[in-house]
Order: sequence, then C-alpha cells, then structure tokens
Amino acid sequence: MGARDQLVRWLPAIVASSMLWLGSVCAADQPLTGITVTGTGVVWAEPDQAVVEVGWTGVEALAGEAVARASGAIEAIRDALERLGVAAHDTRTTSYFVWREERWDERGEPHLLGYRVSHNLQVVVREVDRVGEVITAATAAGANHVGGITFTVADRHAFEAEARSLAVDAARDRAAQLAELNGLTLGTALGIEEVGQGVPAALEAAMDMGGLGGAGVAAGRHAVEVVVRITFDARP
Repeated sequence: MGARDQLVRWLPAIVASSMLWLGSVCAADQPLTGITVTGTGVVWAEPDQAVVEVGWTGVEALAGEAVARASGAIEAIRDALERLGVAAHDTRTTSYFVWREERWDERGEPHLLGYRVSHNLQVVVREVDRVGEVITAATAAGANHVGGITFTVADRHAFEAEARSLAVDAARDRAAQLAELNGLTLGTALGIEEVGQGVPAALEAAMDMGGLGGAGVAAGRHAVEVVVRITFDARP
C-alpha cells in the first residue's frame, strides 16, 4: 500500500474524531440557568467569657520617668488581677505608645510639656459574672482607662454548625421561591461559599472611674451568625 492510500484510509477517522470532540465542547458550552442567593443563620448563645480592655496613660517630664511609671502601674494591675484569679496567660498587651506632649506658642514654635506613655491590656475573664470585679480591681490598682467589653463564647464550633445549617436552609427556601415565581424548577447546588461569620459587638464601658462598685455590666446574649452564598441549578 502506497503512502497516498494510507493517507486516504486515515483521513476519515481523523475527521470523525474531530467532530466528536467539537460536539462535546458545544454541549459543555451550553449556558446553564442558575439562581444565586444568600442565606443567613443566627443562633443565640449565653456568653461564657468576656474580654475587657484596661490600661494606664500618663505624662512625665522625662521619657524614662514616664516609661517607669507606666511599667509600675501595669505591673500593679497584673498583680491585682492574678490575686483575683485571672491567669497570667489571659492578660496581654494590646498597645504601647510613647510620644512627646508639646504646646505651640504664638510664633508657632513647639515647647515640650513632657512625655506621655499609654499601655493597654486585654484581659480574658472566664467567668462573666466577675467582669465587674475585674474592672474594679484593675482601677483600684491604678488603671485609669477602661476600653471595650466584648462578651462571647469560648467554643463557637457547635453554635457555628447550627447557624450554618440554618443559613443553608434559608438560602434553599429563598431560591425555591424565586424559582417558583419565575416558572423554573430548582435543581442541585452548583456552588457554595461561606461569606462570613458575625462578630459580636463590643459594649463600650463609659463609666465614672470614681464609683465603679460592681460596674453593673450585663452580658445579655451572644449572636453567632453565618452567611452563605449558594448557586442552584434552575431550569424551565
């Protein structure tokens, strides 16, 4: 058999194979009708811990004096919290600043007033009913700043799983309604994305430092929120 005969014999097979391949591409490129929705699931939990921000800030004539005074104040605060039962690893520094305090005269020239130091701590309180005691102990030991108080749960996994299930159900119900309103049949999920999880809002502690007493802080309830985005197949 000559070379020309071999070419004639193989050419139909090559053409047939190419047609099948092109046909599969056309089928895959056929657009799908889909519905994309978001669903939110919220589970309310009783807080079992709190995070409190306390700190000290002050001004001294010399930078070294300001730093030393801040160190002494923070050490006294930590000691007081440990005596109250707060573990050392539940207290950490969140911010530390040193800057010059200046005043400008009528000619626009700066005059040094001193050096300000600000040292803030984040304290994890494992018993929410003792938040008031922690704030009182910290301020009695020298803390002159109380920042935000956030109530939360130590282990969010079980609550997140429940909220996630509720979010998926909410998304499916919404997609089913949209499909029905548009004369479509809802199919399976084509893509699922967890958009985010809610963060508990901080309760700002704006209190009179001279009369905290029990602080009167209320934990309330903690919302664990999960949001999902799902695309469903939907056809006429």
